[in-house]
Amino acid sequence: MTSGAGPVIETVVTTLDERGEPHFASMGVVWSELTIVIRPYTNTRTFRHLQKRGAAVVNVTDDVLAFAKSALTHERLDGEPAAHVRGVVLRNVCHWREVEVSEIAVPDAVRERVARGVAPEGSAAERRPSASAEAILRADVVTRVVGGGSRRAFAGLCRAKHAVVEASILASRVRFLPLSEIVDGIRRLEPLVEKTGGPEEREAFSFIRSYLERRIRAGNTR
Repeated sequence: MTSGAGPVIETVVTTLDERGEPHFASMGVVWSELTIVIRPYTNTRTFRHLQKRGAAVVNVTDDVLAFAKSALTHERLDGEPAAHVRGVVLRNVCHWREVEVSEIAVPDAVRERVARGVAPEGSAAERRPSASAEAILRADVVTRVVGGGSRRAFAGLCRAKHAVVEASILASRVRFLPLSEIVDGIRRLEPLVEKTGGPEEREAFSFIRSYLERRIRAGNTR
């Protein structure tokens, strides 16, 4: 789906659960002006919410702490109601798109499980499979842009912000990648944050390190 399409932009996707409570998930989406393809794993809350609700808000932000929290936890972040869909706009957003689902393409393996009456595996977290399983377990959720807005200018390219995003993604895969690979990756990224980041980037990186340490102590690693 991504080949020949628009760029993959790292965002915070907000959806609503069955009670109308917002869920925040860091996610790369295939971006264009009229359509956005959201590619959640099929065992996540985001995927289930998109199936049931048919709408989302795609938030672009340079707030890397919000990105890290929505990648690693289910913390409810500050937000406000969207104007064109039932959803929530991240409060500390640069710009956003409100989208409605046009099509959901699920992998054959998931479709077969549903046909047998076995629902795709759920969890208390936005679980992510190993890289070898990624192509099997992702869905392509094609959405139509129906609204959006802009709140403030994007801060611009910053190596520390990119390092925090990459560290968030690494830490989110702690159950699926070898721990040594994740720790080495975090260690390589840390100097970028120290050299080029400000207080916000350092706070976000510290949050990621603390999260990883808790998971290691609890034994929730590969």
